[in-house]
Amino acid sequence: MKMEEIKILKPCPFCGGKAEISVSDDEGNHRNEEYENDPWSGLSFKIQHDHESNKGCPIANFEEDGGTVGVYLYDSREEAIEAWNKRL
Repeated sequence: MKMEEIKILKPCPFCGGKAEISVSDDEGNHRNEEYENDPWSGLSFKIQHDHESNKGCPIANFEEDGGTVGVYLYDSREEAIEAWNKRL
């Protein structure tokens, strides 16, 4: 039996820092992880790479801006991970 490959986010290509996947609705509003159980306004995923955790990174955003990299909303965690990892 072949083991499934676990997809993880690679380090940032600019600073080597960590990125994370966050849950949002289809309008891009940040939601908590529990929202996935009852996504009453659609379900999307975003890539978070915030300045507070990755100081000096040219692509990290500030917390008040949501810490989200870019404006893309992804249909699944896997799609978001694949998009981030392709940049390396």
